[in-house]
Amino acid sequence: MCLLFLYINPHLKKGEYKIILVNNRDELYSRPTKPAHLWDSKIYGGMDVEEGKEGGTWLGVSETGKISCLLNIFQPSGQFKKDGASRGFLVVKYLQAEQSGAEYLEHIIKSNLVYNPFNLLTMDPGELSYDVTYYNSENNFYQKIQPGVHGFGNSFINKPFRKVKKGEMKFQEIIKTYGKTESEEQLINELITMMQNSEKNFPDEQLAEQGKGQSEDFVKSLSSIFVTFPGVGYGTRTTSVILVDHLNRVMFKERTMKEPINLEAPEWELMSHHSRYEQFILDTLL
Repeated sequence: MCLLFLYINPHLKKGEYKIILVNNRDELYSRPTKPAHLWDSKIYGGMDVEEGKEGGTWLGVSETGKISCLLNIFQPSGQFKKDGASRGFLVVKYLQAEQSGAEYLEHIIKSNLVYNPFNLLTMDPGELSYDVTYYNSENNFYQKIQPGVHGFGNSFINKPFRKVKKGEMKFQEIIKTYGKTESEEQLINELITMMQNSEKNFPDEQLAEQGKGQSEDFVKSLSSIFVTFPGVGYGTRTTSVILVDHLNRVMFKERTMKEPINLEAPEWELMSHHSRYEQFILDTLL
């Protein structure tokens, strides 16, 4: 389970961001993971190191400024395919590819690999903004995401959970108040604080429908932006912020639980990465 809020700037100006992204990763506390770091393949992001799935990720940025995020679809009890292909490599392969997001997603559509359901976002850097494409594996189609504010969760894009709709409104407020480069530190702090909100957004008909057969307590725990369900050792482990400004400077900040995770007194560590990808920039913005 993951949660993503995204702002794509429709009219980039000096002192603004092309794209603003904040993401929560919900996962089993026991699943081994490396915190965000620069990979040999010139990708920056966290890394799944669970046996058999080593080298996958849920969120990453490439040296060329490409960004991708994977969000699993919440399923009713008993529908998970144990032999499904690993979804984490979908992000990695896109970030490594020279293809655009749309070209890459066409390749996925034509492949015969069987996955458990997911949403995948590909983000290609452009001169003044980002070209963002959304793919849903169940419907096996992709669509361009228009500039503006968007929220994505563990359901179809047109059937969002309540927490996604509520979080989207808060995200928009933060962008309006702190969405300039001069307020970068405040922006990051506000986004991370927003993603720590443990208020339940329940009942939620869509969440309940997708969670048929799951325990009510577990389903209810998933209705908050920040998830905690100690009973099965599951919850929000990582919050990440990615900012790309008008000069193509990339800022990636991660707040993640330090392993081994102590649920009674979790220790959080911060990772930061700054880079700049090579891309033509209009003189009017300099």
